[in-house]
Amino acid sequence: MTIAIKAVPRARRTQAVALQDGRLRVQIAAPPHDGQSNAALQRYLAQAAGVRASATRIHRGSSGARKLVEIDGDPAALQEHLAEAFGALRESQ
Repeated sequence: MTIAIKAVPRARRTQAVALQDGRLRVQIAAPPHDGQSNAALQRYLAQAAGVRASATRIHRGSSGARKLVEIDGDPAALQEHLAEAFGALRESQ
């Protein structure tokens, strides 16, 4: 499964805050230095999806704010976990 992300580093805490232009907007507490924010994003998404952090990887956009993140696992189970974690988010401008 691939998820489009808009990453916002150096936030107070790591959390998904909205859907923006078809992407999940995630505030990340880690700084964008030496891959720290990418690692924090992968851990956060893995926890939300119910998989190990090693089951996630940045497919595109490792050095930018717009990323495509792949999550390995059963698509139905992943979709269920992610809908539970992020289902209440609203589209923002």
